[in-house]
Amino acid sequence: MDSLSLLIVLFAALAIPLVMAKFKITSTPTAVAEIVTGIVLGPSVFGVVNTGSVLNELASLGVIVLMFLSGMEIDFSLFKPQKNATQIGPAKVAIVAFATVVGMSGIFATILQVTGFLPHAVFVTIVYSTVALGVVIAALKEKELLSKPFGQTILLIAALGEVIPLISLTVYASLNGKSSKSVWWLLAIFVAAIFLLMRFRKPYQFFARIDKATTQLDIRLAFFLIITLVTIAESVGAENILGAFLAGIVMKLLRPREETQDKLTSLGYGFFIPIFFMMTGVKINLRTLLADPKALALIPILLIGFFFLPKVYWCLCCACASSRAMRLLGLSWRQPPSPSLCQL
Repeated sequence: MDSLSLLIVLFAALAIPLVMAKFKITSTPTAVAEIVTGIVLGPSVFGVVNTGSVLNELASLGVIVLMFLSGMEIDFSLFKPQKNATQIGPAKVAIVAFATVVGMSGIFATILQVTGFLPHAVFVTIVYSTVALGVVIAALKEKELLSKPFGQTILLIAALGEVIPLISLTVYASLNGKSSKSVWWLLAIFVAAIFLLMRFRKPYQFFARIDKATTQLDIRLAFFLIITLVTIAESVGAENILGAFLAGIVMKLLRPREETQDKLTSLGYGFFIPIFFMMTGVKINLRTLLADPKALALIPILLIGFFFLPKVYWCLCCACASSRAMRLLGLSWRQPPSPSLCQL
């Protein structure tokens, strides 16, 4: 049964881009179409795809590879001090934007706690401030925006919205007695990342000289970094995707050849990542969700937050940013970002 489900998922992964190209569907990111397809194929509708051990393992590898590639997409030159003090770089804009998201999430979570819809405002704030980095980076890559300042700004906001909530959830669980691991063990992940960066900086240049088609040392090193940091992350009680993201940063700082990133991107987006997105949809059981009256009552509230908060944030950006800052982001007052990206 696992083999049949895998076959259906792989066929759907092949068919989705073809169908979208046939009907000229360009406003919807492929990742979103894959999640919706997973919902249709899963127990919510047809039930032809089941969550087995093989698909679960491939989906886990998919999200790990996706987070690794996300770390490799960050342009660290954006963090260098600007020569012109009046310039606002993407890194500063991303920090201010994410701080705004956290503040608005805290207000919304407090309102929900006061009205009795959801308890634990701190936990709800962390959840609401989380950004789906996987979907965002897939959309940015599909729209070819990652090489532009605006795309890097959105990527940095999404990266902050993924990493900081992950760390916050680990700390929250530890402080509230939900985890037996100490908060200080989180530092082990970052220490390991720094050690691996220093250890392989010079050998990586040697690998490039002796590499062969049958050895692919750069790819072997990439997966060694992934598994090492993922294992350490799981050992200290953190999420494995945090380790994968740090592995991507380490690989980026090693300055790999362009063809190395192309090979990793092909492997990820060609096989593992589509399986992850579709299995995300398969695991969503709409029948169970719709059968719970309390969950149904929360859906309109969540939709209000989903549609209202991003628009408020964008209005604040337009009100506070100067025209010079907007131009630095590759935008203008008359040319806002595409609706598909704003909705993310």
